[in-house]
Formats: sequence, C-alpha cells, structure tokens
Amino acid sequence: MATPAAGTLVSTIDVGARIDDITEATGWLGALAEEHGWPDATRFALELSLEEALTNVVSYGFVGSERPPHIRIECWRLPEGRVAVRLIDNGVPFDPTRIAEPEVPDSIEDAKIGGHGVQLMRHFLEALDYSREGEENQLTLVANAAV
Repeated sequence: MATPAAGTLVSTIDVGARIDDITEATGWLGALAEEHGWPDATRFALELSLEEALTNVVSYGFVGSERPPHIRIECWRLPEGRVAVRLIDNGVPFDPTRIAEPEVPDSIEDAKIGGHGVQLMRHFLEALDYSREGEENQLTLVANAAV
C-alpha cells in the first residue's frame, strides 16, 4: 500500500471531538470529492469510512485522557488515481485494523447491533492502515478514485 508520503497533500481540516463535528468533516470531504471529480463509489467509501472512524475517535478516543482533544484530517492524492484520507488524533492508542471480523450470527435474532464499522471500512476501501506516531493515532483510508 502506498502511504500518503508517496502522494500530494490536497487539503487538511481540524475538527472538534463532538459528534456534531463529524458532519463538518464529511461535508469537507464531500466538497473535495466534487472539486476533484471522484466517482460516486469512491466518495461513498471515503465518507462512510471517515464517519465510522471519527465516530469511534469521538466516542472512545479521549476517555480517560487529560489532554485537550485534537483531530486533524488530511486528504492526499496518491499515484495511480488513488486517494488517501488520514485521520490523526491525540487520543488513547487504538488500532482498529486489529479488530477481528464479527462472527456471522445463526439467525437475525442472534445478530448484534454495532461493531461492524471496521468491517464496512475493509469492504469499501482498497486499504486501511494504522500507525502510532509519538502521541498520535494515524488511521489512513485509501480508495481508488480513477474514473
């Protein structure tokens, strides 16, 4: 997988750590999708994945942390028509790529609500990469934007 360092930084945004701030982030990403002419599937994959990842960060990333929350999102143009969105936060260390796939229930009655966000990201993205750099989580979402 190409890392954002192999590409060109297109745009960044800093958002707050409230559920309401997720809409600002997905709106920013939607505007970039329009500006750069991404296919609908790419836009959907990145917006859904960013929303899922941000919801986890906002809901759980700062529990027990005494530092003021800081969340930055970067959008990168990568080689071969791919796009990377990197979510950087100073929350508690958490690697969502280590989450196992949920078990398939025997019946609808046995199905559990929640816990499927990472699985959705894996399904819609070309790559999902995590690293911990110093005091920051860095989650990179990669999708193909070639038309």
